[in-house]
Amino acid sequence: MSLGARLSLLITLLFVLILIGGSVFVFDNARRAIHNEVHSAARFTLQLIEIALSTMDVSGQPGMEEQLLTRISELDTARHMEIRILKRMNIDNRFPVSPRIPVHADAPDWFVGLVKPEVIEYRRAFNTSDNRITEIVIRADPSDEITEVWQDTKNIIVMFVVFVIMSIVIVYYTLGHGLAPIAEILKGLDGIEHGDYRLRLPHFKLAELTKISDKFNLMAEVLEKTREENRALTQKSLAIQERERQNLAHELHDELGQSITAIKAVATSIGHGGQEVSSIRDSVDTIIDVSNHMYSVARSMMRRLRPAVLDEFGLVTALQDMVDDWNTVHEEVFCEFSFNGNFEQLDEDIKISVYRIVQESLTNVIKHAGASKVTIELDEIRNAEVEQEIFPCHLRLKITDNGVGFSDRRIKRGLGFLGMCERIDAIGGSIAIESRPGQGVAINISIPVRVE
Repeated sequence: MSLGARLSLLITLLFVLILIGGSVFVFDNARRAIHNEVHSAARFTLQLIEIALSTMDVSGQPGMEEQLLTRISELDTARHMEIRILKRMNIDNRFPVSPRIPVHADAPDWFVGLVKPEVIEYRRAFNTSDNRITEIVIRADPSDEITEVWQDTKNIIVMFVVFVIMSIVIVYYTLGHGLAPIAEILKGLDGIEHGDYRLRLPHFKLAELTKISDKFNLMAEVLEKTREENRALTQKSLAIQERERQNLAHELHDELGQSITAIKAVATSIGHGGQEVSSIRDSVDTIIDVSNHMYSVARSMMRRLRPAVLDEFGLVTALQDMVDDWNTVHEEVFCEFSFNGNFEQLDEDIKISVYRIVQESLTNVIKHAGASKVTIELDEIRNAEVEQEIFPCHLRLKITDNGVGFSDRRIKRGLGFLGMCERIDAIGGSIAIESRPGQGVAINISIPVRVE
């Protein structure tokens, strides 16, 4: 069941309960009003009769008794009342119980049954001049009062039902109009799920839905930007792979191929014989020189693919070896390396990531920085207060140069920066690059180190 249907059902049930509760309240008030009205009328009639009887006792005039009883009997047609005069000779003889007064109200039977009060009856007995016991019986007739209350109650109930129906219609319309954007939001989320990151949601009238729209659009924009960056990284990675393969193919052809050809030619000449011993020795020396050159080229190629010194001697030695080679090749830019801490137990992923980040940074210095000095700092930062945590220490790698620098926009556009971010994210670290035109570049990297 949808959210709109559930809300509509709950609101309908709420209004039905309100209608039932209001009806019970109205019917109860109607029943109380009828009871109080007929009870008050009966007591008031009894008080008038008591006054009349007391006047008859005081006056003592002949004929006054019959005249008064006649007047009282004429009140039988009074509104809300039924008055009967009963006479008996013996005090021991009781008058029969009067039958219940039938209700002839202009109202539905169910309403009469709900609000009809209990039988209200008052009796006043006295002795007349003929020594007979006379009893005046006063009973309340609620018919007229029920008719009046029914008219008022009917109007109230009709107004209340109309109000409830109108309220339900207004609420249904408001819910339908207010929740309509949810379908559009779900459509947008479905599009995001299927990779359509160009989807954008409009601004809605409700402030809450507008916030959702803004967050959705920001998420879609970030996802679209991330996908474009990943595509660029993938293309860059493929281009680098192809360039490396091309370089390796050239080196294999130019260096190893020519060397193997030279060795083959020298060996062939030796195999033909007829050479002097000194010439044979020169050929052997040539083979040795060419073999050494082949070994040097192969070692260089293997270092480019995977630095063996990193596996054999650890991260610090590998970085020192890289910096020494750098300073040898690039005499115009001096690289200084310093470290502080123990880096022997680092994971392989952390070691190769740090090595490649330094390698990429030095390459960027040559391509873009125009610097005369590069500083590499590697430190182990340990916090004694958190020794029981999973990551009680972290590595801090800082690479700075005194080059031309660049603006913040170029930081985010560079694929080298994106590649470093990918490496750092993979090992749970963080990276920040600070640079301004003319003030060089500072790369700050923090990598948490897990302790088993």
